[in-house]
Amino acid sequence: MAYFTPFTLPGIIICAVVYTLIDFVLPYLRPSTLHRYLHSKDGKPAWALVTGASDGIGKALSFELASRGFNVVIHGRNPAKLERVQRELQAAHPNRSFRILIADATQCAPDTFKDIAHRLSDIHLTVLVNNAGGTPISSENLFKTMDEYSHKEIADTIALNATFPTMLWNALIPSLSRSTPALILVVGSLASSGLPLVAPYGSSKSYLRTLSEALAQEMIITKRDIEVLHVGLGTVTGVSGIWTPPSFFVPHATTMAREILGRVGCGRVDVVPYWPQALQIAGTVVLPRWVKGMVFRKVMVELRDKGLNPGEERKRE
Repeated sequence: MAYFTPFTLPGIIICAVVYTLIDFVLPYLRPSTLHRYLHSKDGKPAWALVTGASDGIGKALSFELASRGFNVVIHGRNPAKLERVQRELQAAHPNRSFRILIADATQCAPDTFKDIAHRLSDIHLTVLVNNAGGTPISSENLFKTMDEYSHKEIADTIALNATFPTMLWNALIPSLSRSTPALILVVGSLASSGLPLVAPYGSSKSYLRTLSEALAQEMIITKRDIEVLHVGLGTVTGVSGIWTPPSFFVPHATTMAREILGRVGCGRVDVVPYWPQALQIAGTVVLPRWVKGMVFRKVMVELRDKGLNPGEERKRE
């Protein structure tokens, strides 16, 4: 009579399947630990900085953080938009405080980051949300092959998605280190998987994901209680350039903001915060490389022909 044990071939396969399912589900079952970062120091309350907060996901994250007790610094490059968001935040959360930080994320001079660090030096900063990103290209001509981009378009895309957050971390980690426990939340894109026709954008997002992994390891080496969490987003509606009705795989920006904050403390450095989109990605993992490439090409060509956006939004200002 044959007995099932984990060490037989069927047993190994079953154990691998069970482990994969548990590993997939677990981050969505763990309660958020965002409250760890809502602490005061020397009588100063906790603040969060959200880059790219004038619209879309950044704006939604600002409202969510305020609703959970944080004062919020909202960053962008458009003063009029930021002032409007600040008024809306103050009206919705009269007991919270809000500040505006104006800086163009495509202009990455060293003095810019020294100035940002100086302007935030008087607050107890415990949460940094790197949300500013996207493609600084007109929506009428969003999808291009590499040789169709101008040098400025490539440079601005890399600055916005890679250089700006890198330099911002460099400037603000000393402040976060004095405010531990602290959180660095990095909003990435599923375009980092190598989608064609948005190569500079996707590649710079891939850099950001790798940098997040490295930074998380550095925090362990240096024994600093700073959590680093990279979240990969697919298409989101209710953002600049996308106003279609929400669907199972395309949530509204407000829903995505809640899901992002819900993954804090999930036990991973890199996670897809909205589980239906994680399911989509999991489906492509099992495909042969040539099939996955064929699917990516088909999807991106269809998006180009329909004039739709491949990521969370065209640009977060």
